[in-house]
Amino acid sequence: MMITTVIAVIVLISLVVLWLLKTLGVFKTISIQITQPPFKQLTIVYKFQRGSYSKAGDIFNDIAKYSSSLDKLGIYYDHPKVVPVEKRRFAVGAIVDEIKDRELIEQMEKNNYKVFKLPEFDRSVYTVFPFKNILSIFIAVMKVPYRLGDYIQAKKIEAHPFLEIYKRPLIHFVVPLSDFDAYNVPEISNE
Repeated sequence: MMITTVIAVIVLISLVVLWLLKTLGVFKTISIQITQPPFKQLTIVYKFQRGSYSKAGDIFNDIAKYSSSLDKLGIYYDHPKVVPVEKRRFAVGAIVDEIKDRELIEQMEKNNYKVFKLPEFDRSVYTVFPFKNILSIFIAVMKVPYRLGDYIQAKKIEAHPFLEIYKRPLIHFVVPLSDFDAYNVPEISNE
C-alpha cells in the first residue's frame, strides 16, 4: 500500500513538472520567419551598458521599480561568439508613450535614463516565445538567440542588432534586415 502511494505521488509530481515545463516553453518549437514584426515606431527610455549581457537583468529590475506594467526590451549589438565580453554593447529599456508617460519619463531621465525612438520595423528575422514569468525568460534566452543566429548564418543574410521585446504574453525576438543604424542608440552612433 505504501509503495503504491509513493508511486502515485511520484507520477503526480512528474506530471506537474512536465506541465510546468511545457507551459514555460521548454518543449516549444522555435518557428523563425522573415516578416514585418507587429510593432510601429517605439519610444523607449533606456540605459546603455558595456560588458556581459547578463548585466541586462539589473537594468530590467531597475525599470520595474518605476513601473511593473511597462513593456520592456533589450537591444544587443554584438555577437557573443565574436566580441569579447568586456566590449559587448547593449541597451535595456522600457517602451513608453511620450504623452501618457511624461512624468515617468522625466523621473527616469533624472536617474540617467535616455529617450530614443526606434523606427517601425521593416522586414526582419522574427520569432516569439511564451512570456509567463521569469523562468520563461531564462528558457527563452537560452534557446532563441542561438537558433536565430544559426538561421541567419544558414541563410547567409546580414541581420543585426538582436532585439528582445517583452510584451505579455509573448517575448518577441526581432533582428532587422535593413536600416541597421536606425536601431543604434546615440552611444553606438557616436563611436
